Amino acid sequence: ILPGLIDVHVHSEDWHAPLYLAKGITTVRDVGCELESVLARRSRWGEPDAAAPRLICTGPMLDGPGNTWRASTRLVHSPQEARDQVTYLVERGVDQIKAYAFLDWPCFAAIVDEAHRQGKFVVAHLGKQTNARKAVEAGLDELEHLSGVSEAMWPEQNAAAETWDWVQLWARLDPERMARLVDLFLERETWLAITRLVWLRFATVWDSRHGQHPQMQYVPAPLQQWWANRFPAEPEKTRFPQGMGPPSRLERSQQVAAMALFTGELIRHGAKILIGTDTPFPYLAPGFSFHDELQALLECGLGEAAALQAATLSGARALEMDHLVGTIEPGKRADLLIVRGDPTADIQALQQIEAVLKDGHWFQPDELLARAAAYAETAQPSPQRRFDDSY
Repeated sequence: ILPGLIDVHVHSEDWHAPLYLAKGITTVRDVGCELESVLARRSRWGEPDAAAPRLICTGPMLDGPGNTWRASTRLVHSPQEARDQVTYLVERGVDQIKAYAFLDWPCFAAIVDEAHRQGKFVVAHLGKQTNARKAVEAGLDELEHLSGVSEAMWPEQNAAAETWDWVQLWARLDPERMARLVDLFLERETWLAITRLVWLRFATVWDSRHGQHPQMQYVPAPLQQWWANRFPAEPEKTRFPQGMGPPSRLERSQQVAAMALFTGELIRHGAKILIGTDTPFPYLAPGFSFHDELQALLECGLGEAAALQAATLSGARALEMDHLVGTIEPGKRADLLIVRGDPTADIQALQQIEAVLKDGHWFQPDELLARAAAYAETAQPSPQRRFDDSY
């Protein structure tokens, strides 16, 4: 019997709920969604008998011009506008704040300062104008995707380039520069949601086996079509953010290899690792991708016990709710995962699920999966935008 699992990086939709619970995930954090939609979902999923995980949210991402995810972003153009947007989101009741990749440095710094002034934890996906060193030194609480890391290791090349060449910068991995940045993460106790699996998927969208995996039976056809359109197998046909050329297959392979080495150094030195998936980006099925992410981090050197702590107590601490979830003890919510076998000896035991409890309500995985499969078979495209104009 274990505490319920926590996915700290998702972009939620209603159909995800039974899949998360079926795979033992009783809490998720949405880090980028249209505000009204996610607030309503947080309320629905929080009903006492809801067949859904507990939902924490940042609301829409705060970003600068150039952002490609219009439906889940609020653009800011000045530090004062950035502060105003933080205040608006806090007043509307979001749990935390998310900063995104196209913010200029003054706006990013204003978001972190204003959020902290109002007592809010800040997560960020960084870009060309704000690298990981600058962000962490400014007080960033949590870094997503190892974004801004290659730019921080090679700031002179990043500043000199007219385009955003972060993928190519990873191929320049240097042990001394890497060690200095790892030391900074340790010194500032920065939380790190590695989301290794999403980069592995981006690097291998050419691999047709992803779409043939059995878990795809739970993914509605409209999303699978969006994946195929938005992330085609040929890099030159892929839509990339403004100012960033499409990386080649070789460059992507170098990127994920270097990220694995960097992640290994974080693990070696005891950095604060979290488990996030970025569901539902390419070939990431809700719930299933969480276990794939755990496996990907074990392949970088994370031990089984450390992986379980990252998936439970560490997630609860980063979501600022370890007084409620993350461990099994008197006074906390009855979020429990009952499995066959010992996942500290073999992480695959974590998928041998007998039952899941959320707030003391008992759920059978088979029933939840059947509900999800039935929805996937009949789902039709929605007129509501989710990430951009096409989905």
